[in-house]
Amino acid sequence: MYILRPDIAEDAVNSHVNKYRDCILGAEGQVIDTQMRGKRRLAYPIDKHTEGIYVQLHHSGNGQQVAVLERTMGLSDDVIRYLTIKLSSAPVPRDSRSEQDKPADHAPAQPLTQQDQG
Repeated sequence: MYILRPDIAEDAVNSHVNKYRDCILGAEGQVIDTQMRGKRRLAYPIDKHTEGIYVQLHHSGNGQQVAVLERTMGLSDDVIRYLTIKLSSAPVPRDSRSEQDKPADHAPAQPLTQQDQG
């Protein structure tokens, strides 16, 4: 996950997302999922910013991608924070959730009984 400055334009945000995706692919990694979390309030001010644009990036690889990605993010003035964590199991892309994990469209109605009516 990384946080971009809140004052950059939408095309600059997309440019950063593509740059970091290419960075992982160039280091022989695989991008599993990218989620734009949008502009959110920070828990505490960072470089006089109280908001940031959150982007969550799931990727896999042999570990070399992390060093390359963090070095690239550290050199950018638009990235105000980044955090890399190692998951014990691979994340499941949002589109491939099983039927059990998906929310129900509606709950079936139950008829009222004599007790419920009064």
